[in-house]
Amino acid sequence: MAERQETSVMVSIQEILRDAQSREEEEKLESERRAREEEQRRMDAIRQQQEAEAAQLRAQEDERERRAHEELRRKTELESMQEAAVQRARMEAESTARLAEMAARQDHERQLHALSHDSHKRRLQIFLVTLGVLLLGGIVGGGFMIKSAMDKTAAAQAQARELEDKIDQAEAQRQKLQHELENTKDPEQIAALQKELADQQSKLQQLNQQSPTPKKPAGGGGGGGGTVKPAGGGGGGSGKPCNCTPGDPLCSCL
Repeated sequence: MAERQETSVMVSIQEILRDAQSREEEEKLESERRAREEEQRRMDAIRQQQEAEAAQLRAQEDERERRAHEELRRKTELESMQEAAVQRARMEAESTARLAEMAARQDHERQLHALSHDSHKRRLQIFLVTLGVLLLGGIVGGGFMIKSAMDKTAAAQAQARELEDKIDQAEAQRQKLQHELENTKDPEQIAALQKELADQQSKLQQLNQQSPTPKKPAGGGGGGGGTVKPAGGGGGGSGKPCNCTPGDPLCSCL
């Protein structure tokens, strides 16, 4: 009986030890599982944070590219307007020079016709003096017109640059108010920022309406279109009979 009791006790102790060992292994496995899950959650959080930062960087880069593109567009439009103004001034100066040349030729013909009974030398002297005066007057007049056109172009460029600066400042203020509005939670401050933002947007819209871009049709309508027609109409006088003295080197009929 004693041996059976001892054997039963030993078996109970072994079962207790096995149960304890089994529980210990299960606890160890559970601890390892929780550790793996915690590590996975930590890695997921890090990955999500990295993705959010990358998205924010991409958004900032896109915004910088958009601003750069908009600035380049405004500069291109301003340069186009300046180039158009220079071209108009050049066309007006060339048209004035052509009109002066035509007037000189017509005066030359009139002088030759009026002095047909004078000596060839006297006609030549009078014509040279008259032609010199007319050419000098045409050159001086053309110079004044070119100078006036250049002054107007410079003034227009200065006004356009000043307006562009005002637009940039208004846009920067609008973006600042928008950023403050997005980052505040105070209802009173939100209402105040919304009112300031609406005022700033209205101001920006008014400045954009004053932008030199819409002035292209107005500037183009007063260009050289009306100054070119006289050059074509003056050609009708070329059908007049030639009254030059034979051998005259300054005769326009030759």
